[in-house]
Amino acid sequence: MKSILTAIANPVLNEKLKQINEFKINYNDIQYQEGVIEILKKEKIDILILSEILPGEYNIKDFILEIKKLNKEIEIIIFLENKKESLEMFLKTNGIFNIYYNNEIDFSNIIKKIKKENKNIELINKIIKENYLIKNEKQNFIKIKNKFNKIINKLKKTKKLNKIKNNNFKNKNKIILVTGSHGVGKSIFIINLAFNLKNKKILIIDLDIINNSIHTLLGIKNKKIKNINKIENLIIKYNKKIDIINFSQIIKNNLLEKENINNYFELLKNEYDYILIDSSLECLKNENKKLLKNNYLNIFLIEPNLIEIKKSINILNIFEKEWNIKKEKINIVFNKFNIYSINFKILKNIFSDYKIIGKINFNINYNLLINKNFKCKKEIRKIKKDYLNIIKKL
Repeated sequence: MKSILTAIANPVLNEKLKQINEFKINYNDIQYQEGVIEILKKEKIDILILSEILPGEYNIKDFILEIKKLNKEIEIIIFLENKKESLEMFLKTNGIFNIYYNNEIDFSNIIKKIKKENKNIELINKIIKENYLIKNEKQNFIKIKNKFNKIINKLKKTKKLNKIKNNNFKNKNKIILVTGSHGVGKSIFIINLAFNLKNKKILIIDLDIINNSIHTLLGIKNKKIKNINKIENLIIKYNKKIDIINFSQIIKNNLLEKENINNYFELLKNEYDYILIDSSLECLKNENKKLLKNNYLNIFLIEPNLIEIKKSINILNIFEKEWNIKKEKINIVFNKFNIYSINFKILKNIFSDYKIIGKINFNINYNLLINKNFKCKKEIRKIKKDYLNIIKKL
């Protein structure tokens, strides 16, 4: 039985579909884009009936791509406001051929085209033909859209929309776990990421208890701790924007005996816009496993050469088969990219099952940054562009 979701502000159509035994309708007609996304995240929908002017934060093209990410097989029937050749071409290239326009009353030609393809779609189109185009319903939908847009504009003025958008309507704060094989450049990546996150309060947690690279790179000495009973006392102020915790101090002072790492992060996240975790697969394997399974943003760094690619594939296989980490939870960044690296198109094919959010070009200034403890502002600016492109996709 086909599962159908409608998002066109037409309760009449929704009720008609419910009366037909061939279809499964679990929800009322959805009134906004985010509602569609939430349903697709938790349930498999076979057919989505969608309006171009459905209110929400996405433009229609981005909304379609987001839907396809969540369900590649979904059949979409879409209503457009008016004739748009470029949009129609975009829809067809993404496998959407059931396209209607709100100013069309006679759907007979469209129905003829799809009769041979899918009986379920044919039946839905017949119901649409009989019930959809009622002027009052269209006017009501426009009213809903205008009302929603007014709310969005108010949120923009109070700067609340950006906070919601940055956190996917879920969390006030983002916890980003950066992982990968030894020597891939996790610590340098995290520091540059922190420097380029504008107007944010950031906590960097150094989980590499063997090397403590973050402290070395930034020229930070571990402070003497008077009261070791609270994790807050381990926080080192690097500057107004960035705080740092050396996790070896937590291990050393046995602060993990009663609680696990995740509990500490939950306590800390309300104080920061971002928590950046420099993980190490060489130590704390059980804790790294727990972190990867959480709803954090996981970034896996890969150096694009044959040896590191092979090593990364083995690690990712362990994540999936032994640790039960879903591929959808891993975001890949190719680090130290240069003219001798494996071609980017080939890399995308090799790691096509994962979300690739960008690449960081190798820069000859890295050694200078390290030796000067990242106090060379001019050199930091030279590598800023690559990190800003990554930040846009976070």
